[in-house]
Amino acid sequence: MTGDPQGDPQTDAQSDRQPLARLLGGKPVLVPRGGDRGEAMALLLAEHGAQAALVPLIEQVPPRDNAPLEESVTQLNRGAFDWVAVTSVHGAQALIAAGARPGSARIAAVGPATAAALTTAGFAVDLVPPEFTGAELTARLIDTISAQRNPGGRVLLPLSEIADPTLEEGLRAAGFAPHRVTAYRTVPARADPAADAALGPRLGAALVLSSSGARALVARFAPLPQTVVVAAIGAPTARELSRLGLPPAVIAPVHTAAGTVAALVDYAARTINPEGRTT
Repeated sequence: MTGDPQGDPQTDAQSDRQPLARLLGGKPVLVPRGGDRGEAMALLLAEHGAQAALVPLIEQVPPRDNAPLEESVTQLNRGAFDWVAVTSVHGAQALIAAGARPGSARIAAVGPATAAALTTAGFAVDLVPPEFTGAELTARLIDTISAQRNPGGRVLLPLSEIADPTLEEGLRAAGFAPHRVTAYRTVPARADPAADAALGPRLGAALVLSSSGARALVARFAPLPQTVVVAAIGAPTARELSRLGLPPAVIAPVHTAAGTVAALVDYAARTINPEGRTT
């Protein structure tokens, strides 16, 4: 369901001094999440005088058949894998829900949010790449395994059904043995066409946090007004947006939700001159 714009009146009173607020001119930013994670992004935007419209674009649901994941976790708990590479918070949650036990294998996480989900459940995270992308995780994991005295190349990959094969193919090309299993499915969230139609023309910016989110955004809101500033979490998402005819104005150098907000704020600061006019 499309959310109403959210803002802090006290923050709004100061917004004329903030570049993002001046850039948006009171128009909301589409945040493609609901719940606590969406509220956290709304708070970040509010710190810069911007309102958020929480619009979950995608959702994660269990696999059609959970047996392969359960069997993989059983094998993990028995010591069949040397590493588990986790590429999302949802993958971490699915792994934990399926009964994975801490200490069964070394853990690689794509970024800090994924690592936090694992450590909260008692897992020690052995590797987080400095750049939070699948490609960087692949490269760092290959280097780390190769550098071990007795390298073990059996790697469990609990992924989305539609996850790209970068990690799996990279590990296999390096001579390791990845085992991919569907941990969850990513599907479009239920839309409210009337609310979407009302919100779309009023948007000032949209945050896009995944390639599947890019597809859902276009499916629900295209064509967006040309004035909407689209901010992508990273290069893969930016490429998908461009393929869909919606090239982003902003590509976050730090590939997290907070990093995407920060990149949008930086864009606003570069775009607004000291007199407060857009360039």
